[in-house]
Amino acid sequence: MSLAAPALSQSAFIADLSRRERSFWRVAATLVAGGAGGVLVGLVCGVIALVGFAALTGALGGGVHAMSQHVTGLIGGQSVQSALVLLTLATATNAPWAATFIAIAAVIGGRRPLGYVTIARKIRWGLLLAGLVLSFAIIGPLVAAGQMLDPRAPAPPVLSLAKDWPSRIGYAVACIALLIPAAAAEEVVFRGWLLRESAALSRNPIFLMAVNGVLFSAVHGEFGPDAFLTRALMGAGFVYMTLRLGGIEFSTGAHAANNIMIVLFIQPLTLKPPAASGLTAGSVFQDVFLLAAYVAMAELVARWPALRRLTGADGAEMTAAQTAAQTFS
Repeated sequence: MSLAAPALSQSAFIADLSRRERSFWRVAATLVAGGAGGVLVGLVCGVIALVGFAALTGALGGGVHAMSQHVTGLIGGQSVQSALVLLTLATATNAPWAATFIAIAAVIGGRRPLGYVTIARKIRWGLLLAGLVLSFAIIGPLVAAGQMLDPRAPAPPVLSLAKDWPSRIGYAVACIALLIPAAAAEEVVFRGWLLRESAALSRNPIFLMAVNGVLFSAVHGEFGPDAFLTRALMGAGFVYMTLRLGGIEFSTGAHAANNIMIVLFIQPLTLKPPAASGLTAGSVFQDVFLLAAYVAMAELVARWPALRRLTGADGAEMTAAQTAAQTFS
C-alpha cells in the first residue's frame, strides 16, 4: 500500500478539522496557554510525587534539606528504587501536563478532548493492547538479537538492578504500569493535537509523517544523528498508525512497548543523556526495519477482519462518516 493512498490522506482522524482548529491565532493561544498551564500542573504533580516518595522512605522528618538530599540520592542511584522513582516522576509530570494541554486545546479549538484520542465513541482498549502485543512479538526479537550480538551491551536492567526474582517481577510490572500512561501523554499531544494541526497545512501523509517525526525527535533534546533518526522514524510510524486506524490507541501501545523494552532490557531511565554513537549501517537498518514494522503492524490490524473486530477497529469505521462532519478545505 502506498503511503500516499487515499486511506491515509482522507483519514477520518483529520477529516473533521473545524475553522477554529485551522486558526493560526487559536493554535498560538493553545501553545502558550496549554504549554504554561501544563507546565504548572506538571510541576505541582511532580512535587507531590517527590514528597510522597520522601514520606514512604521516612525522609520527611529531617526537614526540607534532608528530604532534598535523600531524593537527589534516589534519583542518581543505580537500583530498582532509583529507577522507579525516575519513572514515577516522569509519568507524574508528563501525564498531567498532557492532560492539561489537551483540555485547554479542546476549549480553544471547540472540540471534545476525546476527539484528540480516537474517532470512535470511546477509547478502544483492544487496539492499545494489540499495539503492545504486536510490538513485543515483532520488534522484541530484534531488540533481543541486538543485545546478544553486541559484546559491549550491559546486562539487562531487569536482571542487573534487581537481585532476586520477586524484585525483578515487581520492577517489570511497575515499568508496564507507569510507561503506558507516559506513552499516552506523548501520543495525545503529538499524534493527537499536533497531527491535526499539521493537517490544516496539508493532508499529504509524507508531509505529516516527516513534520511530526522531526518535531517529536527534536523535543526529546537528543540531537546525535543515531538517536535523532530513530525517534524521527518512530514518530513517523506512529503517525501512520494513527491515520490508518483513526486514533492514537494503537500507537500508544506500540510507543509504550518500545519504552518498556528499553528500560527492561537495554538501559534504565536516567537523567544522564546517552553518548551518541553515530550512524552505522546496522543502526540505519534497525531504524528502517522499525518503521517498516510499524507500517506492517497497522496494516495487519486494518486488513485482517478478525483483528478489526477484536480490537474495535470496525467500530471506528462505522463512526467515520459521522465524525467527518465537515469537508477539509
